[in-house]
Formats: sequence, structure tokens, C-alpha cells
Amino acid sequence: MSDWGEHFSYLERGLPYRRYARPELLRIGLVLLDTDYTLERDWQRLLGDDLECFCTRLPTTGEVTPRALLALAPKIEAAAHTLVPGLPLHTLVFGCTSAGLLIGDRPIARTFAAVRPGVAVTHPWLALREALASLGAKRIALLTPYVRELNAAFYAAFAALGIEVVAVGGFHLSRDVDIPAVDPDCLGDALAVLLEGAEGVEAVVMPCTNLRALERLDALEARFGIPCLSSNQALYWHARRLAGRATRLEGFGRLLAG
Repeated sequence: MSDWGEHFSYLERGLPYRRYARPELLRIGLVLLDTDYTLERDWQRLLGDDLECFCTRLPTTGEVTPRALLALAPKIEAAAHTLVPGLPLHTLVFGCTSAGLLIGDRPIARTFAAVRPGVAVTHPWLALREALASLGAKRIALLTPYVRELNAAFYAAFAALGIEVVAVGGFHLSRDVDIPAVDPDCLGDALAVLLEGAEGVEAVVMPCTNLRALERLDALEARFGIPCLSSNQALYWHARRLAGRATRLEGFGRLLAG
């Protein structure tokens, strides 16, 4: 043995330690896109002391088109396998609104079940629907960052649920990295244009986890007098609800205020 090896063997000691008693917190596993700059940041503002959130990402082309979004489906399972192996989770979340719409509830649930059987599953499209049902809203305005083809898909999906979209408009952005560059201060003016002439709107829905809307929800609700839902807000609310945890949080819209 070399001199340094002998010296190391003489110095190195096995040290005693105590096992950490991990607190019984609500644990959420979140699979999001590699081009999502907003969802984690938004959730960091919302997380309470009773919750742990573990995130992983799946690779994308960065395109927000139906073809690119549908291509994400076979990548979800591999990403879910990287979520804290061996640590129990209460809720699993797929963090993409438009992909959730196109892929569908059941395929997403089956994919997660193959990795974590018995764990509750949600995604933003499902969470937004549940949030609207909780609010009793049947007539909505839809403000999106998406291209027209995706807006049409959301319009048709809401119609199939018996929810009337009385106004719809989008920023027509086809690259995911462009969506968080939308200044949240412009959402109010965009919504004012969208709501002009629209009657009986009971809620505003702003889908897309990459859209920076969470920080303006209270101001938008005060300005227009109706509930405003964002993907990240509704997703957090629903992920907690599935685990039996109510949300009482001021500053981020009526849904989270309870």
C-alpha cells in the first residue's frame, strides 16, 4: 500500500449517526417539460409547510403544436421513473395543459399507474375542469398563448363537456420558450379586449403552465369581477384536493382562497 493509502487507513473512521424521522407531509411528484420556465416558480410561491414537491423533466422539441404535444405521450413513463424512487407519493402530476388535453385522462393515468400503482393522478386540463365544476361555471372566456389549432381543440373539448366558450383568443405562439416571455401586465388589457361584448361570462380560463398568470389573478378578478383560473393555480388546488388537503391561500385568486 502507498504511503498516502496507509495514512488514509489510519485516519478514516466510520462515524455514528441517527436516522432522520421524515415528517409525514403531503408528497407530490411533478413531471414537467424541459422548456417550462414557469410552473416550478409558481408552485414555489404556493407550497406550504405541509407539502413536499419533487420534480423531474422530460425532453421536448419546444414546439407547441398538436403533433409535437402528442409525441410527448411515450416519454412520460420514463420521466416518472426518476421521481424519488422508494419514497411514497400521494399525487402524481403531468404538467402540460395542451398535451394533457390531446393525450387524454386515461392514457396519462395508465402511464403513471405503471410506475406508481394506486397513486392519484392529475394534469392541468383535468384540474381546470374540476375547478370550473367547483365554481359552478358553465359560461367561460378562454385566453390562451396557443395557436388557433390548439384553441379550436380546447373550444371543442369544453363544448363536449357542456361548457359554453363565449369568447376565445390567443397570442398564437408556437414555441414554448416564447410563452413565459409574455408580460403578465398585458393580460388585463388582453382580457378587456376579449370580454368586450361578451355577456354572462362566469369565469376566465387561462390554460398553459408556462404562462405567467398566477401573479396577476387577484388583480384580474378585482378588475373584471369574475373568477380567473390559471393552469398552475388549478393544478396546485387539484393535486392537494386529491390527497384530501384543502387549500386556503390568499393572493392567488378565489379558487385557492377557498
